Amino acid sequence: MPSPSPERLVFQQSFEGLIRALGDHLDEPCARQLREAGIDPRGKLAVAYPLEVWVESLKLAASVLAPSATLDDGAEVVGRRFLEGYGATLIGSALLAGVRLLGPHRMLERMTRNLRTGTNYLEARLEQTGPTRYVLTCRPVVVAGFYRGLFAAGLEMSGAHGASVVLMRSAGDAAVYDLSWLPEKGASKPPETKPLPRGPQPRS
Repeated sequence: MPSPSPERLVFQQSFEGLIRALGDHLDEPCARQLREAGIDPRGKLAVAYPLEVWVESLKLAASVLAPSATLDDGAEVVGRRFLEGYGATLIGSALLAGVRLLGPHRMLERMTRNLRTGTNYLEARLEQTGPTRYVLTCRPVVVAGFYRGLFAAGLEMSGAHGASVVLMRSAGDAAVYDLSWLPEKGASKPPETKPLPRGPQPRS
């Protein structure tokens, strides 16, 4: 008989980011709802939690931070605040200072690798399709808006101007995103060439 698939787990650092994203919105009623979902934001966090606990906690955070928005749009707000909150910590501020030095291309490569270390199940594949454009495929994804906000904030922090993250399609448990930003001024122009000096012209 084939061995059963391992339980899908989300690791502690993801929940730490979620708590930071809530910020001042984490009042006692919100904390009580998180405890009902399976996580105690006031106590010591476990090393990992089942995926179901992450999804319920993410939905709750989205409803608290963006109560009038759809789940995906609210989750995008969570994703943005997730990264911004991480940058407010001592370790996070140092890492994000490095992100600004890395620039958007290397930031995306690093963040994609980091996504794969936040859970025991997430697959993330990044493919460059243009000078300032990438396609990111993540699976399995339950709430697609979260990654939209996470990567948009990351691009902006890395110095990318006019950053855009669009969900291209969602098929089964996979979500495919189009990530792009404006090229730097003059980056797409060929270098100017000066005319070669003309030598003495032959006499007729």
